[in-house]
Amino acid sequence: MKNLPTRPLHPKPYTLNPKKMDVKVEKMPKSEVKIVVAMTDSEMKVYEERAAEVISKEVKIDGFRTGKAPINIVKKRVGDTAFESQVVDLALPEAYAKAMQQEKIEPVSRPKLNITKQYPLHFEATVAVMPDVELKDYSKIKVAKKEIKVTDKDVEEIIESLSKREATFKDVERAAKKGDRVEVDFAGFDKDGKELPNTSSKNHPVIIGDETLIPGFEDGLVGMKKGEKKKLNLTFPKEYHSKNFQGKKVTFDVTMNRIEERELPKLDDKFAEKVSGGHAKTLKQLKEDIKTNLMDVRTEEAEKVREEEFLEELTKKATIEIPESMIEDEIDFMLERSKQSMDSRGMDWDKVMEEQKAAGKDPRKDLRKGAEKQVTLRLALREVYKKENIEVADEDMKVELEKIAKNYPPEYKAAIDQMYAPGTENHGILRNQVRLTKVFKKYLG
Repeated sequence: MKNLPTRPLHPKPYTLNPKKMDVKVEKMPKSEVKIVVAMTDSEMKVYEERAAEVISKEVKIDGFRTGKAPINIVKKRVGDTAFESQVVDLALPEAYAKAMQQEKIEPVSRPKLNITKQYPLHFEATVAVMPDVELKDYSKIKVAKKEIKVTDKDVEEIIESLSKREATFKDVERAAKKGDRVEVDFAGFDKDGKELPNTSSKNHPVIIGDETLIPGFEDGLVGMKKGEKKKLNLTFPKEYHSKNFQGKKVTFDVTMNRIEERELPKLDDKFAEKVSGGHAKTLKQLKEDIKTNLMDVRTEEAEKVREEEFLEELTKKATIEIPESMIEDEIDFMLERSKQSMDSRGMDWDKVMEEQKAAGKDPRKDLRKGAEKQVTLRLALREVYKKENIEVADEDMKVELEKIAKNYPPEYKAAIDQMYAPGTENHGILRNQVRLTKVFKKYLG
């Protein structure tokens, strides 16, 4: 007779008894629930066996192979308190997970655990859950379409801008006038004659009339001749980006170094072909292309405005008790996104935060209203998707990826597929965009 193995060759993983656990659920304010779990002696048994195995692997017990000492021997070796503590450490996370699964509870935060009895394990867990969404009839949301127009004046303004871009300049010996390109030295002084920091420049290029400098500066250059000096008494705008200069009166000492006259190109078919990169062969075709492009851009912008108005109205129709943890998570996300943006521009995030604090501002508090609104919208859309049974098929994703790929050379297709591969963050974002587009298509037409 063949010798039989003393244990299965492939032992089953340790799991709780498949029968229902003793779980009570109590709803709490702000979309939280408290679950009360009472485990039985039989449910604890499996964790006693696991605890004995774990401990006997870590603690040498004479007369037994590693991990094979029986429960009573392990208890005697380490003491009841240490043994039961190991049992609870193993049982608690699995019991919590099974209780949530059994009661079909969808947590959105980590639980606050309170052990009320060590053995057999009894515990309470308070956790934020996916909130109920009360959504009023959003099918009644109406966002009117606005008439999109492109006038001949709009087209001519684009033509003028393209013409200026192709302009050439030549030095002239006369007084400066609007449209000229000039080079000037300037320095700013306060009322006491003290030079102000960050208000000076040498051979600074300016096209008079382009309004790149503060109001009044370029007007003050008109009529000046090469080598001429002039004082300009100006006031910085109240909404100027630098707070130190908002509404400040400053006297600028200006020296005119160079005056160039702008020569615009002739508006003909040759010009059209050049500025269009060869696409338009005639000036007439260029104007038609500009009109078409303007119409496309304005139509797209108008649709985005309609979509934003629809989402704004949808948010108003949602009543949700949002868990605090979801709002805090959204604030964390917004701050991290700001940090990444500042890092990419070479700005010191920590310094900016210190300046905010010194000014008595609390970024988290300032972002809270926007975060709450964003979470409300996301949950409202989730409810719409569920009510409308809006799904995104593989074919939908394929079409979107093809659209993205069209903007890149063919050799980038593999990289794009990898970037948007299932399971990636980009894949999830794109899938949500497709789902949202289906909502817009249905309700905005």
